[in-house]
Amino acid sequence: MPRKRLVWHLFAGWSGLVVAGLVVVSWLASVELARLSDVGEYRRMEDVARMVSETMPRDAADADAISAWQTSAQRLSRSTGLTLELLAADGSSFLPLVNREAAEQPERAADQPRSSARQGDDPALAAVRQGAPEGRSGRYDAEAGTRVLTLAVAVEGNRVVRVTCDTTQLDRSLRSSQKSLLFGFLAAAVVAVAAGYVVAKRAATGVEKLARSASRLARGSLDTSIPTSELAELSTIAAAVEGLRDQLLERARTIGRQGSQQEAVLASMVEGVVAVDNRHRLLSINTAAATLLGIEPGKVLLRPLQEVVRNPDLRRFVLRAINCKETVEDDLLLREGNRDRTILVRGTALRGSRGNDHGAVIVLNDVTHFRQLENIRRDFVANVSHELKTPTASIRGFVETLLDGAVENQVDARRFLTIIARQAERLEAIIEDLLALSRIERIEESSDLSLETVALADVIAAAIGSCQLRAYERSIKVNVECEPQVVVAVNPPLLEQALINLIDNAIKYSNVGCTVRIRVASDEAASLSGEQITIAVADEGCGIDERFLPRIFERFYRVDRARSRKLGGTGLGLSIVKHIVQAHGGSVDVVSTPGVGSVFSIHLPTRQPAPTAVATGSSAASSRWPS
Repeated sequence: MPRKRLVWHLFAGWSGLVVAGLVVVSWLASVELARLSDVGEYRRMEDVARMVSETMPRDAADADAISAWQTSAQRLSRSTGLTLELLAADGSSFLPLVNREAAEQPERAADQPRSSARQGDDPALAAVRQGAPEGRSGRYDAEAGTRVLTLAVAVEGNRVVRVTCDTTQLDRSLRSSQKSLLFGFLAAAVVAVAAGYVVAKRAATGVEKLARSASRLARGSLDTSIPTSELAELSTIAAAVEGLRDQLLERARTIGRQGSQQEAVLASMVEGVVAVDNRHRLLSINTAAATLLGIEPGKVLLRPLQEVVRNPDLRRFVLRAINCKETVEDDLLLREGNRDRTILVRGTALRGSRGNDHGAVIVLNDVTHFRQLENIRRDFVANVSHELKTPTASIRGFVETLLDGAVENQVDARRFLTIIARQAERLEAIIEDLLALSRIERIEESSDLSLETVALADVIAAAIGSCQLRAYERSIKVNVECEPQVVVAVNPPLLEQALINLIDNAIKYSNVGCTVRIRVASDEAASLSGEQITIAVADEGCGIDERFLPRIFERFYRVDRARSRKLGGTGLGLSIVKHIVQAHGGSVDVVSTPGVGSVFSIHLPTRQPAPTAVATGSSAASSRWPS
């Protein structure tokens, strides 16, 4: 609700006090002025009464003295404007009425004593009759609308001089004096109110300045200067506000540092962190979580979770984390294009100091790679067991057959022994590949790979020579595109082994009479970034479906197990290629189209070649290359 300003509070209080004081003072002054006016009039009446009584003849029978006294009294009555009567103590009149109107209205003067005689109940006369030296009374004449003052003074001879005064003129003068007094009070009130406003404004200015500074401080303007004041109370408040400002500045710096540190920690975390309140609104999200969920952090804060996250499993997990008192954990699948990502989510409820729920904190960790490694480990154990079991079971079966008597039959014995030898060779090949793979992994982990600067064409020629017999048997032509001056710093035996595996697979899985192409893209090629050399081996075989490509380099993984075993593969060739290339700091990938063929590419980092490097060997150029 709106508040009144301090200046108006002070001004209103001062004005009320001034008005109330002036009203009371004016009333008291008016009453006192009226009282003093009556006192003065009574004093004048008393003087006149004393004068009349002192000049009164002692001998009532002396008519001349009485007449002279009456004349003198009439003159005195006309000069003072008072009515004079000489009465007996019981109120009866001794002498005719003596007043200022007696000369002008004799008839009325003649009737006045009778009127006075009827006023025996006059309080002034009553006071004199009771023994008082004088009596005073006042009454209001409703018919004439005037106020009448009466003074009765006892004189010798048990007589009373009564003086009556019509206060019309006196009241008129009194009202004029009261008006003048009222105008004076009003002028004083105006001056006092104006002075009060000036004083209130001056007193409130310091408070208003301090209030404005405190308001700016409350709005966050911590660099606001706090005004000082000469008043001790305001100076104390200003010092307290300034101390509060300094504390807020220090706390703001502390909170800013903590916020920056927290943001830096959250931004550098590999795990995604999401905070929601109990109304399911997004309070905070770091970069990792935004990347995992595919959202922009700056545009989703304080928005409902169901508007931001499209995954229903994650929304249900958040609800469970908010309502659960303990930490919950689960695995979720997030679809990213055609790829599923496995996310390990942990949720902890946010609780206040009083134990009330404020929401939940969700930590998301991409464990796709670890889950793949677990799957690879399981598959490897299963596959290696299967691969070793097949030749072992075959060998054991034929040996048992020979022991059961088949050895006596020369034809069967020779056929069985041939099968046993072939299975033993296959078992030996698997073991050798496993040992080779283990050695390559050790080299890869220790980064202890001896390198030589050699002509790449020589390494390719040696690999082709090892596969030439199988290519001749299948009538497959091997074409090479490699510039003689291309040299690389590699381990020649390992790179040759990798190329042999790729070329051998290309020959095995190509149709009879097709062509296998080997192409080397050097640094000068427009397709390269200048930081690596690419060796591509392309075949014209059956190709590989896209869904199998992510796992093609796993150990013992086969797209067509029956065909692979029929062609004599161990399932470890591509895995060996991958680890050899990784040991060189490079990478390998595959692009395949079913029914067209596959292209396996080895990307090796470039190193400073030897200045006298010479490339030897044959290379055949081919004008046709699969796109």
